[in-house]
Amino acid sequence: MRIKKFVDEDMFRLMRRVKDELGSEAVIVSTSQLADGRSELVAAVETDDIGFAAGGEAEIYSAAYNDSFIRERLDYHETGAAAKARLLALCRQEAAAVGSRDDLKILTSVFNRLFAYFDILNTKNPVKVFAGAQGSGKTTALVKTASMAKMKGLSCALVSADGVRAGADAQLRLFAGILEADLQSAAQPDKLAAAVDKARRNNSLVLVDLPGLNPFAENERRRLAEFAAAAGGETIMTMDAGYNAYDAGEAARLFAEVGASCLLPTKLDLCRRIGGVLTAAAEGGFRLGWASVSANMGNGLAKFDAPSLAGLLLA
Repeated sequence: MRIKKFVDEDMFRLMRRVKDELGSEAVIVSTSQLADGRSELVAAVETDDIGFAAGGEAEIYSAAYNDSFIRERLDYHETGAAAKARLLALCRQEAAAVGSRDDLKILTSVFNRLFAYFDILNTKNPVKVFAGAQGSGKTTALVKTASMAKMKGLSCALVSADGVRAGADAQLRLFAGILEADLQSAAQPDKLAAAVDKARRNNSLVLVDLPGLNPFAENERRRLAEFAAAAGGETIMTMDAGYNAYDAGEAARLFAEVGASCLLPTKLDLCRRIGGVLTAAAEGGFRLGWASVSANMGNGLAKFDAPSLAGLLLA
């Protein structure tokens, strides 16, 4: 892999230079604004066949760091090609910056740099909207969140907007009774806005369960966008951790387009490879923080941050 830095006064011209010099397979690692007003762009390409001219504005990062183990683990986990190239480029850059050869420390630092993190029990933004494909573990993740809230002494309301799946309301009503949480139903976006507003008056958190959907169907994405806009708050995409990387990456981009900002992997205990999760997080630009690792509702969610993600990848 070769990594190259470009500097120019115009970002669009920079993008053209990357394509002209490195080809269409080049991956953008980072962009930034320099003190003198110029733009800096770091790009990477897998092949070693391209001849780089040293000096001037095209600085080549040191290739002394051996990324073979991280590369092997990314391959084992079946990470998407673009996400893999970007991660390897960032690992080389991090190794050069800090002079470290410790794979775990480097990868942890890269994940901290690449992903922001969210607190699912943060009451400053009390409305949490759970969205995901059918069977993604969305309702389970919501109930686990409600269980964690109860253990923290936070009052919590559940709002079911799932008027599609048979028995969805009854299932959530059962859990709401066990958790002593308020429950409301709203099968239409306009009713959802009113239900959320009512629930916020007397509760620290409001957890909204949206209908499961097919992210590749445009009409269902439009429906999701309507529900998410009506609920407000932050939208959390739940995703089966065993999803293959390429479908996961595409689904993540589509969910991000309709307002999802956080990723919560589910069924993490049932899969050996997390390339789909890693690809989805990178492709969607999502914040991380939590994962579901058990079907037991009372166990709550597990922390899913940079150290845990790096440990899982390298284990």
